Amino acid sequence: MNELKYWKPLAALAVVGLLFGGWHLDRAMQYRKGRGDEAAKISLTLAEAANKQAAAAREKERRAAAKLAERQTELEKEKQDAEKSIGAMRLELDRLRQHAARQSGRRNLPATAATAAVPDGAASAEGWELLGKCAAEYAGLAETADDQAADLREWQAYGGAVSQ
Repeated sequence: MNELKYWKPLAALAVVGLLFGGWHLDRAMQYRKGRGDEAAKISLTLAEAANKQAAAAREKERRAAAKLAERQTELEKEKQDAEKSIGAMRLELDRLRQHAARQSGRRNLPATAATAAVPDGAASAEGWELLGKCAAEYAGLAETADDQAADLREWQAYGGAVSQ
């Protein structure tokens, strides 16, 4: 019977305990829900930032590719201009060789001084032949140097596009 005597305060205490437990459970669920919502919001923000960064990287890559293509077009035009110049120089070299051949076949005029010996033309012919050989050698070297310079410009354009 003692037990029945204090049932009202125990019941009130039990109700207060149940209310406190329910309130605590509700707060815990709200915290978990808020934490999940915030995590989703942060994930969405990170995903948007990653998408923006990827788009910026693609745009930068597209600009670099366009710049490289433009530079390659310029280099190709320079190469064609150089080939035209090489053709003109080869034509000039052929004319020089023809002139050297004509000069080596002709005898020089006799010397005007009485003490000077009359040249036989062999020395001048050798000189013209040497000039023709040197011109041909330098033309080949110039062509090689031009090819190497064109390759270097292409690699520099590529390196500039990649480094940006």
